[in-house]
Amino acid sequence: MNPGKIFENDFQKSIPETCWVKRLNDNTAAWNSTGSTRFSSTNECDFLLKDDITQKMFALELKSSKSSLTFWRSDFKGKQFQIKKNQILGLQAFNQHTIICGFLFNFRNENNDTYFVDIEDFIDYTSKLTKKSINIHDVQKMSPIRIKSTKLRVHYRYDICSFIEEVVNEF
Repeated sequence: MNPGKIFENDFQKSIPETCWVKRLNDNTAAWNSTGSTRFSSTNECDFLLKDDITQKMFALELKSSKSSLTFWRSDFKGKQFQIKKNQILGLQAFNQHTIICGFLFNFRNENNDTYFVDIEDFIDYTSKLTKKSINIHDVQKMSPIRIKSTKLRVHYRYDICSFIEEVVNEF
């Protein structure tokens, strides 16, 4: 299993019982009988989460990296971005409907640094960059909310209750 899927699984296992969560199915597939045909996911996000206590809804796209992540922007050439056009535009559209939308960035370092960045803060920050990727230092400049984690033997558990509380107090 790739590190991004491990992060998604660890996140999902961290969701408290006071939340409803829906993991959107990845519809990625590859077919290679005579040539390379690839289909990529068009989901706007990985998870929809509704907190029963605060009655807040979240649309979250999870990203995990050791160093940096490339991102789509309308003035950038190319099609291969780790943060895709449909994710950025989809989260931005969801954000118009009282849904808290953004990215959970997990940096696979010794601290397992994990942050929530609101979609509008992400767009505002990346619109001013001349480079096509972001790293942990960029994320730390996007007014992020740090998500606490605890390492079990191999996997992590994330403090989703504190994360929700902090996000709700900020928005």
